[in-house]
Amino acid sequence: MKSLASLNKYLLRYKSQLVWGLVWVVATNLCGVYAPQFVGEAIDGMKRSLEQSGSLDMSFIYWHAAKIIIFSALSGFFLFLVRQTIIVVSRLIEYDLKNDFYAHLQKLPLEYFKQTSTGDLMSRATNDMGNVRNYLGPGIMYSLNTLFRFIFVIGAMVQISPVLTLCALLPAPLLSYAVYRLGKIIHDRSQKLQAKYSDITTKVQENLSGIRIVKAYTREESEVRAFSLLNRDYYEQNLSLARVQALFFPLMSGLIGISIMLVIWVGGNQVITKDITIGQIAQFLIYVGTLVWPMISIGWVTNIIQRAASSQARLDAVMNLQPEIMDNAHTDESITDLNGEITFRNVSFAYVSNPSHPVLHDLSITIPQGQRLAIVGATGSGKSTFVNLIPRLFDTTSGEILIDGKNIKTIPLDVLRRSIGFVPQDGFLFSDSLRNNIAFGVADASDEEVVAAAKAAAIYDDISGFPLQFETMIGERGITLSGGQKQRTSIARALIRNPKILILDDSLSAVDTKTEDEILSHLDRLMQGRTSILISHRISSVKNCDRIVVIEQGRIVEQGTHDELITRDGHYADLHRKQLLEDELSELQ
Repeated sequence: MKSLASLNKYLLRYKSQLVWGLVWVVATNLCGVYAPQFVGEAIDGMKRSLEQSGSLDMSFIYWHAAKIIIFSALSGFFLFLVRQTIIVVSRLIEYDLKNDFYAHLQKLPLEYFKQTSTGDLMSRATNDMGNVRNYLGPGIMYSLNTLFRFIFVIGAMVQISPVLTLCALLPAPLLSYAVYRLGKIIHDRSQKLQAKYSDITTKVQENLSGIRIVKAYTREESEVRAFSLLNRDYYEQNLSLARVQALFFPLMSGLIGISIMLVIWVGGNQVITKDITIGQIAQFLIYVGTLVWPMISIGWVTNIIQRAASSQARLDAVMNLQPEIMDNAHTDESITDLNGEITFRNVSFAYVSNPSHPVLHDLSITIPQGQRLAIVGATGSGKSTFVNLIPRLFDTTSGEILIDGKNIKTIPLDVLRRSIGFVPQDGFLFSDSLRNNIAFGVADASDEEVVAAAKAAAIYDDISGFPLQFETMIGERGITLSGGQKQRTSIARALIRNPKILILDDSLSAVDTKTEDEILSHLDRLMQGRTSILISHRISSVKNCDRIVVIEQGRIVEQGTHDELITRDGHYADLHRKQLLEDELSELQ
């Protein structure tokens, strides 16, 4: 329940609407109290009229009927206003919550997303958010309505007969205990249910993202079986929760039935002894009837609150994470532009998830402005980690990185990343038009800039061949494009920013040699005087670079030009010989 306290700031944001909602709750319950009173007065009045004159006073009946209708209508109207305020506020807070949650996700470090599944985050952003909204809307509305209904109705009941009121409320302690015990069980089972829902969401997301692999390896039936097992676990957990929830309504109905029987029995005796009138007992029974739904709703609202508390705890687990990489008091706001000289000083790095196994060890290197640096090495040697540190996708474990002599931790994050064109290995594309994918990093990119970037990345001719050209919509993750087309589109997205530093992380692996030469030729011209870093497994891609660095097991083992490294006959020369042999074998085939 403590987790729901984090919603207070949102409730305070809309306090004026909530105050009006509270006013309408009071108004609807006040009107609801008066209507039964008029019924009791009408019954007693008709009884007196029959006893005194033997006939009914129709004007008296019409007047009381009119009052009953008016106050019932007012009660309904105010209830409508309650929903128009409190329920609307719940939607507004849900809107704010979703925006804040999404904005917070954008600030979290890349390390967090390496450890957390997309499906789990989707579950929190949808299912958990829906549970919280139910608490903010129906949960709060029915809680307030029940509270004031009890206050006004029980007050009116006490005025009629304290003894009858005591009889009507006799089962209340048992009701409170049942709500407490069952509420605790519901909270625990709700948390388990949400975890199962996250597992299902993750499975579906992974399956749909990797549907090509699933089909290529004919794993459809296996995937269906795996999903069925997860779905079965979710079903059983849902059923376990439903069994507990199902106890509420029979329990409420039974306790309410006991109250009504006690009221009729004791009240009937009081009518016989003339302690109360027939109209009053009728009025009292109507009051008991108006308490039926609030008493039943206690169980329903308890379920809503417990599920919301469980869901809000899951949301807080994300929202309470502090972004590690962000501007701070040490940020130098006077830095507005960069030239591109990069220096690594004794840099070591280990992922938070595996701190005892560093990926990079005490690296020191300077990349002058305008130099074309190539990085080669075996898979898992730390090449991608090396370049990921430059735009601060991760921060160093020890040592420091400088650009233009300034520690990158003092450079405003927006300035740093705006100066870097980064093309990662996966070449992720959004489900949008080709134009918007290329212009993603530049808010006001012109058509001419988009075309120029596409030409530089050697993707222009391919795009021109599509029926809708740059307005062609691509599927999720660029599924409608070939591997080479995706890579070249990603390169165009980096080039349109006209970056001072360009990083290509094995971004030419899916293009043929001719296209690769065309792209590199364009890059040589575009990046003149600018720093570029190229990671590649192909010697043909890196041989013309100003300097080549060989990384093995997180350490720089060789560096120099292509010719120098061939002469040294080390790791690079060995890799060169292997690739020459592979090329010769492929030609023979």
